[in-house]
Amino acid sequence: MRENKIVNYLHPLIASEKLKIAIILNGISTKKKTFYQSILPPLKKEFSVEVFETKSATHAFQLAGETATNHFDIILAAGGDGTLNQVLNGTLSIAGPLPFLGVIPLGSGNDFAALMNVRPDASQLINLITSRKSRPIDVGKISCRGKEGGQTTRYFINVCSMGMGPATVQRIERLPRWLGPGLRYFTSVLNTFLTHPIERFEVTTKDWTWKGKARVVAIANGKSFGNKIYIAPDAEPDDGLFNTLIATDMPLPKFLLTLQRLKSRQRVKDYSIIYGTTKELLLSSPTSAFIEAEGEMAGYLPANIEMLKNRIQFLA
Repeated sequence: MRENKIVNYLHPLIASEKLKIAIILNGISTKKKTFYQSILPPLKKEFSVEVFETKSATHAFQLAGETATNHFDIILAAGGDGTLNQVLNGTLSIAGPLPFLGVIPLGSGNDFAALMNVRPDASQLINLITSRKSRPIDVGKISCRGKEGGQTTRYFINVCSMGMGPATVQRIERLPRWLGPGLRYFTSVLNTFLTHPIERFEVTTKDWTWKGKARVVAIANGKSFGNKIYIAPDAEPDDGLFNTLIATDMPLPKFLLTLQRLKSRQRVKDYSIIYGTTKELLLSSPTSAFIEAEGEMAGYLPANIEMLKNRIQFLA
């Protein structure tokens, strides 16, 4: 296993008592009570902390842009991968120096937090901040057709996908939270497989191309998505490369077996699963195929996806 690159960051405010930390909290997180009772009080004893609670589905994007503009030194996304995605996009929307980013994993999947070995634990967060450690992390840039028409730009830190991915995300949002993350996800995946039409995609890179029918096309900076489905077990979020996975058409029993193998971190050796690496790729489809990033709907194909190496500093 590669050794993580740990960097002692030297920011003039980090080393002083003027350190400002913004926490953007997912207002509908089922773990919000735990955050206010067990995580926030110890942090407030050590640092100047302000909490900004989201009030709508895309509010985290706005809050991140505002807190970054107001020169907070660190912005922590308190929620799941979707909250982190919105905070990343809001932060990158500003001009000028960027704050350091971090995560308090309070979501259902928390795939990127797991990759960074970050827990919802106040002592760990305090240690990360006081020891002044961060890791340079790559970011994926998506240029695609926006939901309202015209071109749009979105960023992702973990995984973006097409095919069953966006359809599954939409189904999950319609299921009650009391089912729990595992059952909500499995039910949504199964229903999507049975009802979502298989789509045609074309993937073009500098070194390879692929064209055909696929259930899933995933572009990974991290190792897993969808609550620990390891589509890219060899990926490293700071190596300047995307790891890609294309799952072609297959019957349901084989799909479920493949899903189980991926959850066990196996690299699947089968003609229906195609792996690759690249720094940039162009994706297209004869239909208006959706593209999602960390569970957030980014837009429609065609899309150009490029790697921004070491774009942010992440507390880990």
